[in-house]
Amino acid sequence: MKESLRLGAVLLIIATISGLILATVNHYTSVIIAQQELETTLESYREIYGDKADDFEHFDEKKLASLQEKYPDIADVFVAKKDGKDVGYGINYYGYGYGGQFTNAVGLLNDDTMAGFRNIGNSETPGFGSRISEPEYAESYVGKSIAQPVKGTPTGEGDDEVMMMTGATITSKGALEGINKVIDFYQNELKK
Repeated sequence: MKESLRLGAVLLIIATISGLILATVNHYTSVIIAQQELETTLESYREIYGDKADDFEHFDEKKLASLQEKYPDIADVFVAKKDGKDVGYGINYYGYGYGGQFTNAVGLLNDDTMAGFRNIGNSETPGFGSRISEPEYAESYVGKSIAQPVKGTPTGEGDDEVMMMTGATITSKGALEGINKVIDFYQNELKK
């Protein structure tokens, strides 16, 4: 009996120390991971906007938290600026494909067009759904009208059309559904 209590006490002490070490490591690494994710996002927006914007500021956090109750797939919002003036919004959103949830960044300009699109992270099938990360797919978003929802077509050549990837229908539909949620969010909540 004494041996069982002693063994239990030793295990409790080891578990407590291990838990404290893990919590400490998590605390320090979570800050580094969050900073790296922010830098990846900002780099995506620099690519998306090119010379159309030179700075990106976080959207008001309290207002965003309130809006996320209505729009849960909106992950983050940045205000795009050029020479100190607002030129649009950078919106990170969640889409859902064959491999599960993925995160995209889309740049919207105040003239009701898209500045561009980038996939920030996905678990899609290599060679199929992972093509969402390729420049050819991202280019189909540039300059598209956001006055109304966009449609998916094989080529994405129309003013309100983006490219659907053959062989990656679920990923394409997830990205399209997500971008239309972003357009709705922009038109109803952000457009001035």
